[in-house]
Amino acid sequence: MADHPPGSELFDVTLPEGFEPGEHRSALETAAKQAGWTIERDGAVIVVRDVRTENEDHAAWLVATKVGLPVERVTVWAGREA
Repeated sequence: MADHPPGSELFDVTLPEGFEPGEHRSALETAAKQAGWTIERDGAVIVVRDVRTENEDHAAWLVATKVGLPVERVTVWAGREA
């Protein structure tokens, strides 16, 4: 589990409906394991929960780069309380 800097927040990142990580699945799962993220599927939607970082833009970038998507294609939500 990664050590998180003071002032960081939890965010949830939703991938586009119907998106499948395909060749990027392994990179996403590895990043999730290392950072303590939770990957959940709700029908055709994949949500990466508990992305801890300084801001929404960075949360979007962290997840989008792991699955090969432009940052603009993911949606970031305020995460659950720790």
